[in-house]
Amino acid sequence: MKKRNAILLLCLCLAFFLPGCSEDDFTDEETGQFSSFSDITDQENVDSDIIGESDEQDALAAIDENGYCYSQLSSDEQIVYGQILSAVLNRTEVSVATLSDDLLDKVFNCVLYDHPELFYIDGYQYTTRTRDDEIVAISFHANYIYDEELTAQYNEQLETAISELIANAPVDGSDYDKVRYVFDTLIINTDYVMNCRDNQNVLSVFLFHQSVCNGYAKATQLLLNRLGVESVVVNGSADGESHAWNLVKADGAWYYLDTTWGDSDFKDSRYQDANPVNYDYFMVDSATLNQTHVAQNPVALPECVAKDCNYYIHENLYISGLDPEQLQSVFDRGYESGEQTVRFKCANDAVYNDIFRYLVDEQHAFDYLDAEDSITYAVDDISNTFCFWLFN
Repeated sequence: MKKRNAILLLCLCLAFFLPGCSEDDFTDEETGQFSSFSDITDQENVDSDIIGESDEQDALAAIDENGYCYSQLSSDEQIVYGQILSAVLNRTEVSVATLSDDLLDKVFNCVLYDHPELFYIDGYQYTTRTRDDEIVAISFHANYIYDEELTAQYNEQLETAISELIANAPVDGSDYDKVRYVFDTLIINTDYVMNCRDNQNVLSVFLFHQSVCNGYAKATQLLLNRLGVESVVVNGSADGESHAWNLVKADGAWYYLDTTWGDSDFKDSRYQDANPVNYDYFMVDSATLNQTHVAQNPVALPECVAKDCNYYIHENLYISGLDPEQLQSVFDRGYESGEQTVRFKCANDAVYNDIFRYLVDEQHAFDYLDAEDSITYAVDDISNTFCFWLFN
């Protein structure tokens, strides 16, 4: 199972007791316009940066109002979203427009889900200010993996790598073509390696070409967004273990896409060279995904019901019944295109069982394959898919 390491959210909650605050002080604190506070640990006075009007405008410009998580927030939560994003981009501390640490955590995660380019963020800290044991203000600042100079250097390298990939992308193609390009390209150029550097962000994929599921999912989102295809990372579990994948909008409909599970060495690395890409979880509906995946995102996700952009349906590799002529066409196209393998999906369990009995138990696979003594194949009885190697 390919796991992801969960993003660490370091929440440092420091309570500040301010007996005898004037009403004016209370109002300033409530609206976030306080200039200093006392740290109860070392009792030093620390200046709190106030985000200015120009910084707020920069953050508003950076907000993609089509970002999925942002669009799912209430108007009050969207204000906090803008404040957090501004603080992150300007590396400042901000008093946020909420007194709820739960809401702060939710919105912070929404910012990260919408902005995979924020590779240099590793959680956050917040401090609370209280009056008469009641919270009157919360301030936020992000934790950074890299300083500004190194962040700028990596940003430059990142943009160069992305530009090279986009230069080869079907920018005038359909949404399906773009998603297929991103899916195939990232899988072929990335190795799944646990404990590799920056494996929770996009640098691992675009610069170092080694990652885990969170890196795959964020890189998929970033590249798709650059190509004009809306996408967002989905975190949760798959087969009972932590995992990350994507929600993608293509041709006006939502689908799920799991780039990590598209790596064929997920099941068996022996098949990686001959069959590097597995399409079983390429643009699938909710019913298919829910057999193995459980989402735990901070906002509601849509019910995906469309099928047109599913790989097997789009490529005419969807088998609705035992039809020897259709199977012959599938295998012939594989040979004609020079593919190493041929893959197809059955409509349901009954069709899958019929095909398995026909091709494997009764050995009719030899009727379609250029093989005399043995064949190599892989099956998945959850996704109802078959994969046959055309050249042994």
